[in-house]
Amino acid sequence: MFEEYTAREERGQVGIGTLIVFIALVLVAAIAAGVLINTAGFLQTQAQSTGEESTEQVSTNLVFLSTTGTVDVDGSGELSGINQFSTTVQLGPGSNAIDLNDSTVSVFTDAGASAEFDGVDPANSVGTDEIAFDGRSTSVLSTDSSDSDATATIVVTPDSGGQLGVGEIEAGTTVDVVITTAEGTQAETSFIIEDPLDPQLNGGTDGSVDGDEIRLG
Repeated sequence: MFEEYTAREERGQVGIGTLIVFIALVLVAAIAAGVLINTAGFLQTQAQSTGEESTEQVSTNLVFLSTTGTVDVDGSGELSGINQFSTTVQLGPGSNAIDLNDSTVSVFTDAGASAEFDGVDPANSVGTDEIAFDGRSTSVLSTDSSDSDATATIVVTPDSGGQLGVGEIEAGTTVDVVITTAEGTQAETSFIIEDPLDPQLNGGTDGSVDGDEIRLG
């Protein structure tokens, strides 16, 4: 009788131990499942957000069309560089509208001059402000290619007292212009001011070519 009772008691204890282990396994599995669900939800949200950002970046882009410069001459009438340049941009294919006043325009030269303009304000004036639009009342590029606002010409007038710190960009200088949109996409163009400048521009002590335009890119 005593031995039979002991055997039953041992089997009961084993059964309780097994039950405890089973409950612990269930709890661990439930916690693990919760963690996996939360992680999956986080990854899904992150992937969706990244996808939306990528789509926005792909669908928001600029294209540089052309760049011209205004010739400058020194006191002896020699062609010395440019005292202004104009670059024209438009939206890339399928791009959303871009507000250039919400974009950053950076200008760098291999001579060490640099400037970073916080947008292009339509209220700025060419020749008075270091950066301005050429005859444009809005800073938003239109998505309608037939609209006059589908392209924009940005005019940069170097100023020794401004951000660039120079009054002209000398012949032989390489210039980089980078526009960074509010969405983070970038468009870049680069041009070299030939040295010597266009030989058809002979200069002259009367400054007859001062203010002429040359194509840069």
